Amino acid sequence: MQVLELYINNIRVDMFQDESVTITEALKDIRDIAKVFAPFSKQFNLPASSTNNKLFKHYYNFDIDNGFDARFRVDAILKLNGIDFKIGQIKLNGVGMKNNKPHTYKVVFFGKPNNLKDLFGDETLSALNPLNAYDMVLNNNDVLDAFTDGLQSSGVKATDVDDRNVTLPLISLIVNYEYDSTSSAQPSNLYNVGFASGTSTPLNKQLKPAIKCKRIIEAIETQYGITFNMVDEGSIKSFFGSAMFDNLYLWLHREKVRPPSTGSGIGSYGIDYATRSKKLTFADFTFLSGVNFLSGGNLVVSDEYNYSIRLVLDTDADRDLEIISRDKLTNELLDYQTRMTPSTNFNVTLRDLNSGTLSSRTYDIEFRLNSNIGASFNGQTVRITRTLKDGTGATIGDYFYNAFTLGENLFIQDYIPNMKVIDYLTTLFKMFNLVAYTKRDSSQIYVQTFDDFMTIGTTRDITKYVDITQSTIDRPIPYSKINFNYSPSVTQTSLKYLNQFSQQFGNLNYSAPDKYDGQSYDVKVDGQRSVLVNIIDENDDTTGLVYGAWLDFDNNIALGKPYMFFNQLVDSSEYPVTSSQYDTYNAPSNSTENSSHSLNFGIEFNEYTGNLNENSLFSRFYQQFIEQSFNLKGRIIKITAQLPESFILNYSINDVLVINGKEYYINSLSTNLKTGKSEIELIVKTLTYTNSVLTW
Repeated sequence: MQVLELYINNIRVDMFQDESVTITEALKDIRDIAKVFAPFSKQFNLPASSTNNKLFKHYYNFDIDNGFDARFRVDAILKLNGIDFKIGQIKLNGVGMKNNKPHTYKVVFFGKPNNLKDLFGDETLSALNPLNAYDMVLNNNDVLDAFTDGLQSSGVKATDVDDRNVTLPLISLIVNYEYDSTSSAQPSNLYNVGFASGTSTPLNKQLKPAIKCKRIIEAIETQYGITFNMVDEGSIKSFFGSAMFDNLYLWLHREKVRPPSTGSGIGSYGIDYATRSKKLTFADFTFLSGVNFLSGGNLVVSDEYNYSIRLVLDTDADRDLEIISRDKLTNELLDYQTRMTPSTNFNVTLRDLNSGTLSSRTYDIEFRLNSNIGASFNGQTVRITRTLKDGTGATIGDYFYNAFTLGENLFIQDYIPNMKVIDYLTTLFKMFNLVAYTKRDSSQIYVQTFDDFMTIGTTRDITKYVDITQSTIDRPIPYSKINFNYSPSVTQTSLKYLNQFSQQFGNLNYSAPDKYDGQSYDVKVDGQRSVLVNIIDENDDTTGLVYGAWLDFDNNIALGKPYMFFNQLVDSSEYPVTSSQYDTYNAPSNSTENSSHSLNFGIEFNEYTGNLNENSLFSRFYQQFIEQSFNLKGRIIKITAQLPESFILNYSINDVLVINGKEYYINSLSTNLKTGKSEIELIVKTLTYTNSVLTW
């Protein structure tokens, strides 16, 4: 008999001696290949003992003040024979009563990384505050540098792929380009169009920026206090740290509506050049007098007080000003107002900030000022007032910020697609067939391709533990056809491709070689693909100048789902671009530079070389998994085994199990932690996985 212990918030809780506690693990159940996170949870009952009543603060008694808050999960550890077995969290679902007395606490244990969905909630990518490190200034060289080279950060030009954090890729929002060195046409002629000026819409007003996907992953780490494996650790390969992923970019295209115009000059289709703006946070202010309520730029409020904040602004009269106040930590909008500025100073007041139902809450408040014309502000002050709940006992702290002028800025968070953080990660997981897991004694989340993960499993012989009295053998998969689908096409070029070939660009329909009974299954990726164009010059020669056109059939700006691409720094020295004759520019690509990867699921032409690129997402990341699943000799074997502690504590779902000399992969493994009895689904091993190619 195994000794199972549960610790909640470092307190060992009492457990029923006769209750069966069974835990099931299944990483990539081949009967549902759209799963991207390993589900690991178990509901069981705890006795209403004195220890457990104290821990859960007699939750059954709702008259108790400051009781256990079941809205939140708490840290927990499952120990097997004194050794940490699973680290995760506990959620209290309720209390079972008998004779009007508490009998059981119903709890659910969630293992990591299953709690990522709860951690991110419904927050979108625009809530990732660390991305403001890549904001751009529009009245310096940032926009041009992002186009010709890329940016490390504002004012710092990129020098290589590693630090090319932001680019301005050639994805048109207004025209289909041509190249004619004998014509003076604008804005469609890439040879003659002005970059920042001209008789028609210059290029810098036709484009939107893009950001390296790796920087988004790093922002997620910082924002949520988690860590991914960003470098290889021996045989454990890092996907997010790979050279291939380092050149994947997300286009910052959120709206198809044109930005506001200044009322004079040529309007923009992409970047908002009209709005002048400034962001102020508590960290920008200097303490003057009274009580300093701020710590590290944050305001921590406790449940016994109310707080009010008064920002005093002093600027020119008759400025049309938009003022947005939000908590950066929760992305909660605290106040929004528009007003014409008076001739004297005026206030923005946030009243009754408190901790709500929590004992305390931390605020990181940002004041954002927007105007369609420039405005200069004299020295600004902030006053924080703390009072008791009844309004008495006021305490004051005063702070100061120097004079400033609203600037021409591009805030990355304003442009990033409207996509949830969890959906962004799920999209990556589906595209590249990724898995996520943690290791014992480590909070780091390991993200690998499925193929890489399957190469590092250990071979374990369990023959002597297997119950040979009975077993079952099932067919391995109920699907005879699998469709890998991106979101529906929205651009002219992709819609023409669909009309011509009756197939959506980037998708793949995979059918078993032999027709047999089964269903069709769709793997749907929440992302966009588009056919790119290699421009032909006036002599009908291919220029090697590739661009994307985000236009629908009516020549209006298309939107669609978020668009990721491999960035290429195009050598345009033979065909220099714009009237300034630039010899390099950033452009989107469906393939890596040497065609070692494609973002299409099927085989498609590389727009840069004109050659077929067979290194598709399917061939690179899905083929081994699918071939193993569809193999004629494939079977799912269901067995029962009495597994020892040494196995339960050390196995991994990617291990190869040996029974009577035959090798199997684990499909799922369900173990009674008290008895060691396990129900195992095994897949007959028909191939040996090899590592993914993740080079650039």
